[in-house]
Amino acid sequence: MISLLAGGVFFSSAVLAQDVQVAPSESLSSYIMGTIYEQYGQTEEAVLEFEKAKELDDNNHNIYFKLGSNYARLGRLKEAIEALKYVIKLRPTELQAHYLLALVYSTQKDYTKAASEYEIILKSLASDEPDNIEIYGYLGQLYYSQGKYQEAIEQFEKILSLEPKNANVMYLLGSLYLEVDKRTEALNLFLKAVDIDPEHDGCLNTLAYLYAEEGINLDDALSFINRALAIDPDNGAYLDSLGWIYYKKGEYPEALKHLQKADSILHDPVIYEHMGDVYFALQEPDQAKKNWDRSLELLPDQENVLKKITQLQEKVSVQRSKSQ
Repeated sequence: MISLLAGGVFFSSAVLAQDVQVAPSESLSSYIMGTIYEQYGQTEEAVLEFEKAKELDDNNHNIYFKLGSNYARLGRLKEAIEALKYVIKLRPTELQAHYLLALVYSTQKDYTKAASEYEIILKSLASDEPDNIEIYGYLGQLYYSQGKYQEAIEQFEKILSLEPKNANVMYLLGSLYLEVDKRTEALNLFLKAVDIDPEHDGCLNTLAYLYAEEGINLDDALSFINRALAIDPDNGAYLDSLGWIYYKKGEYPEALKHLQKADSILHDPVIYEHMGDVYFALQEPDQAKKNWDRSLELLPDQENVLKKITQLQEKVSVQRSKSQ
C-alpha cells in the first residue's frame, strides 16, 4: 500500500506582516480613535470610528483594511469580505488583505476561494524570493489539496532543481507523478531517492508495492519492503505491501499471515481487498466475500471490488447448478 502526499497548508501571519501607514489628515481623528478602541478590544466602537473615517476618505485602503478586520472580529463576514475586496481593488498587492480574506473564506467553509487567496499570496512571495523552497512547498501542498496535480508537480520540480539531492522531495514528486500516471518517471525518482538515502522507508515501500502491482522484480520488491520494515516494523501499510508481494509470488499462506498482521494495526479497504484476493486464491469464497464486503464498508463503490464479488457469485451459482 502506498502512502501518498498529504494535503494541507499552514501560514504564519508573521510572514505576511507589513507596516500600515496612517490614514490621510481629513479622516485622521476618526482613524486614530478607531485604532485606540481596537487596541483596547472595543471592536464595535472601533468600527463606528472607522466608518466615519471612510465617509471622509473613501479611497484609503488602510481604513478599509481596518474595517474588514474588525467586521471579521464581530462576525460580520459579508461586510468584512466587501471591505477587504475594496482594499485589494485599491491595492492588489496588499498581501495582508488577501491573507485576512482567505481566513474569512475559511470561516465560511468556502475553501476554494480561500485557496485562491493563498495562491495569490504565495505567487507574490515566490516572485520576490525565487530561491525560497518553503514557498514552493506551500504552493505544491495547496495545489495537491485541490487536486491540481500538474500544478503541484511544477512546484516540487522547482524545489528539486534547487535541491537536486533531496530524497524527500523526490518521494513527494514521485507520488505526484503516480497521480498523473507517469509511472516510469516515478519509479526512476524513487530508485534515485533510495540511492541517495538508502533508509528512506517511504520510497522503499512504494517501490516494493509498485513492483508487486505489476508482478515484476518480485525478489527486488521483497528486498525493498524488508528494508522498509526493518526501519518501521509495525507499519500497517508496509505489512500490506509485504503480504501483497507474497500473494504475487503465489505464496498464499505467507501472504495471509502478513495481511492479517497489517489488519491488526490498520483497518484499511486496500488491506481487506487484498485479504479477499488471498482467500479467493485459497479457494475460501466465503472468507473472500467477507473481506471484500469489509473493503466496501470502508470505501463504497469500488468498481474493482464490486466486480470481484459479482464474479464470485456467478462462479458459486454455476458450481451449484452443476452439483444439482
